Amino acid sequence: MKSLYHVLIAEDDPFIRKVLRQTLKDDFDVVTKENGIEAVSWLEEGNPVDIILSDIQMPHLDGKGLIRTLRASPLFHKMPIIILSTYSDSATRIDFLKLGADDYVVKPFNPIEVKAKIMAVLRRAEANNPGSAS
Repeated sequence: MKSLYHVLIAEDDPFIRKVLRQTLKDDFDVVTKENGIEAVSWLEEGNPVDIILSDIQMPHLDGKGLIRTLRASPLFHKMPIIILSTYSDSATRIDFLKLGADDYVVKPFNPIEVKAKIMAVLRRAEANNPGSAS
């Protein structure tokens, strides 16, 4: 059996979680959490993750807080992160890329494009860290 990449989705919208899970389930092991606190707790339990998709606007710990937390962590500072957001302005996109996001996707999005972006980010991560994939 092939080894699947592990994708963690931090998104408070149940519809978006469902669409992403359906789109990604054949090629990825997908876990969804409703906010950044749940995502960080899940990561700290030692669960395997290769990439994170995160919304910006979430209760308890938003996307900005999630990125800051992960980038400050010695364990997760290199974790690939793609932001999913309704904010389409250039300043917000630039802000998140400067904070450490690896890509930024504006909602509404084509889920197949999100899948392609995940694969592109993972290819770059593997190229930079040979032997680190699942």
